[in-house]
Amino acid sequence: MNEFMKRREFLRNTVLGSVAFGAGMSLPGNLLAACTTVEVPRTLVNLMFYGGMDSRFIFMPSPGHFDLNYLDKLWAARANLYPAGYPDYASMFAAEYDAVTVPPGGVDFGIFKRCGWLKNEFNAGRVAVIANSFCSRNRRHDQSQLNANLGEPEFSDLYYNRSGWGGRLVEELAGSPNTLELSREISVYGNGTTDGERLKNVIHAKDTRDIALPNPENWAVTDRRSVLTRALKSYYEARGSELANQTSSPFNLFFQHNQAFRVFGDQVKGRLDDCGPLPLELSGLNLYSNRFENQCRNLYDVCLAPDILNVGTVSMRYDGWDTHNGQYGRIGNNLEDVFGSTGGLATALGQIANIPTTGAPAVEQLTFCVSSDFGRQLRANGDDGTDHGRGIYTILAGYGITGGVYGEMFPERESVEDGNGKIPLETSGADIDGLTSTERVLAEACEWMQPGSSGSVFPNVGASDIEVPGLLDGLFA
Repeated sequence: MNEFMKRREFLRNTVLGSVAFGAGMSLPGNLLAACTTVEVPRTLVNLMFYGGMDSRFIFMPSPGHFDLNYLDKLWAARANLYPAGYPDYASMFAAEYDAVTVPPGGVDFGIFKRCGWLKNEFNAGRVAVIANSFCSRNRRHDQSQLNANLGEPEFSDLYYNRSGWGGRLVEELAGSPNTLELSREISVYGNGTTDGERLKNVIHAKDTRDIALPNPENWAVTDRRSVLTRALKSYYEARGSELANQTSSPFNLFFQHNQAFRVFGDQVKGRLDDCGPLPLELSGLNLYSNRFENQCRNLYDVCLAPDILNVGTVSMRYDGWDTHNGQYGRIGNNLEDVFGSTGGLATALGQIANIPTTGAPAVEQLTFCVSSDFGRQLRANGDDGTDHGRGIYTILAGYGITGGVYGEMFPERESVEDGNGKIPLETSGADIDGLTSTERVLAEACEWMQPGSSGSVFPNVGASDIEVPGLLDGLFA
């Protein structure tokens, strides 16, 4: 191994965790003909909804195929979440939900109409809904978000210097791949197990189209930025050469960083340049959240250069699910951004399907795990919203999924008296019961990525809660 490659290996622990990228332009996707044909490995995409998602709002039981006592209580508990004017539950369901194709023996239900992509994927057998799951045992945003990213629902300390479940997973994969963080900040999800090197296998790919350090092309330009760019590049090249053999110099590391950044950034930029500008569908994507727009563009670019980025897992996020008031409009916009027929995932995956690959198509190699810090309460509050709860519905989507519902989606226990003489749907503060730990769900995802990895990523999974033994058997095809 030559001296330069040794330095690159040495810098892996400190450089990749802080690489930052920028935004791009757009032209038709037919320029992909110049792209290098790549092999996209199995890639797990962890999509976190920050703020506590009311997952019950997405899925509601069909009125003609369910116990009327339950429906009456459900409607009384949640009617004020919807626009005024619906005389009954059946009228609301017909206007707001699309019934899905349910496997034999399943429960008839609908998916919120602004989630057209999610409904179509469920009907195609590529979405699994794990009802009554939980990421945390409490209702605090900070603790629950930490627990979700750690993959430790029972963790009770607000302590961030720990390994995330994504970081533990990539350490189990062949080739020591990376976690690609596509959002504006790096979450604990990608943290590795070695204290002091938590970001060893993390690349902060928040803006993939501005990956490289600037390279001055027109030396005649005299604006301040161009002059500074030229001066810095010249200085680092000249001084770096002088220090190359002075390994004891405390300044040497800065010049090694600069060299590693340039080599790595130029490689990714070169690949994206070869593939051409972003497709119009992505460059023109116009969501309610421009932050999620950028993440969807980044996801597309990751699939153009998975070999250079050495991708193993991907981390994405969507904020704004803390819907204490006016929930209908807010959650509707969020859901359409993510799950809509023309939303972020539908648009990104539609273009990822066009990427030339060897082996399986790129779109078939991605599996999405959608979760949230906690859920919302069963009963709406007085401000047309829902307050913090615990239980959620975890959503898995992808070609490797055995689609369907896992767990009792609308349990009768919510409409009858509990041991305290209260009916959950009539009681403020009642939650979706958290019966299946997300450790169980995520362990199955780890096995899909790398058979035999789940025991190392989730060493306590065997003792974690599950609604019914064997519930998740066959979750991944």
